[in-house]
Amino acid sequence: MTKEALFFAVSPLKSLASREKFDYVRPMYFQERTSLILELGFNEAALPKLKSYIDLLWSANEELNLISRKMTFEELIDNHIIDSLLPLKSFPANIKAAADFGSGGGLPAVIYAIQFPHIKYHLYEKSPKKQEFLTRCKAIAPNLEIHGEIPKELKGIDLVTARGFKPIDVILDVSRDYYKNGGKYFLLKARKEKIDEELVLATKKFKDLKVKVEPLKSPVLDVERHLVLI
Repeated sequence: MTKEALFFAVSPLKSLASREKFDYVRPMYFQERTSLILELGFNEAALPKLKSYIDLLWSANEELNLISRKMTFEELIDNHIIDSLLPLKSFPANIKAAADFGSGGGLPAVIYAIQFPHIKYHLYEKSPKKQEFLTRCKAIAPNLEIHGEIPKELKGIDLVTARGFKPIDVILDVSRDYYKNGGKYFLLKARKEKIDEELVLATKKFKDLKVKVEPLKSPVLDVERHLVLI
């Protein structure tokens, strides 16, 4: 039994009112953040699909621990949804096919697939349970393709995305052929100090590495975020 189900089962007399209050908070908070989501560049017409994805992610998180079982709905929106949207306006144009490494619960790839329905988005995730969840997301974003291990060759891919995945040198290592053929990377990272440490290792392995690091500003959290472009 999930924590939510247990909460409603403890007091049957109050369960209906409590559930109604619980179900009321989620759409209200999403509505409160809608203006910020749009300001970050998200397509207004795609908001219903974004909300469907958020609801699916929230309901599945308790069972699958896609992000954190201790996370509140407000934290899901502010720490993860808005966080994933911070670099949206920098997303490259003319992308026909993208790959996302370590997709987990679909952040940021599912959001980007909703925003850009013309992009065939290949999500790579080793966990079978998370693969199953991502497959359910295809009902919201049919342009998703779900895979397991990252292949040695990424044929037909125009861009690689990742958020909270491996260090930069490891990302380049697992996609070495793609990198050597001029591949592009769109990596969501946190602290600049950590990025600099990762780049020291990466430049030792990849002498011709050219990187652009752009600071990102969250409108709701006092956190350090950066976009790494390769």
